[in-house]
Amino acid sequence: MEYAAAVYLIAAVLLGAAGAAKAVAPESASSALARLQLYHRPWAVRFLGLVELVVAVSAFIVGGIVPATALAALYAGFAVVAAAMVRTGSGEPCGCFGPVEMPATWRHMTVNLLAVVISLVAASWPVEAVDQLFESDQWLLVPFFVVVVGGAYGVFAWLSRPPKPPRAARS
Repeated sequence: MEYAAAVYLIAAVLLGAAGAAKAVAPESASSALARLQLYHRPWAVRFLGLVELVVAVSAFIVGGIVPATALAALYAGFAVVAAAMVRTGSGEPCGCFGPVEMPATWRHMTVNLLAVVISLVAASWPVEAVDQLFESDQWLLVPFFVVVVGGAYGVFAWLSRPPKPPRAARS
């Protein structure tokens, strides 16, 4: 179960980082939501960011069904928003990570949908709080955290890569 927990907690780290970024700098996400004609007040984006941060932290500290289900619900909503942004094809920043400029792409939808699935798996087989994952082998927490943080950074780097330009039509 630790392998599923690692992937689940990678999704939680990404959610927490995105939430913290939105809470500090909501302007980019607010603009992205306005382009989709969704509610986009900066205070609401800050509140959403704080909710994301609380859910992410609770996945680590509390564990269990509630944080996993909340994580799945948030990522499902983000998948819908990312799909709408990709459908518009504007290439404008999504505001996912606050002021970090990255347009929503199929990668965002893929990560969001995979996060929904892994969060539902974590809710089905409740992932315990991190301090209980390795009760008998506490020393494993250090490499576990390295894997989780490294994995989250890898996913973030993949998401932030600029999309490839479309291929020119062959004549």
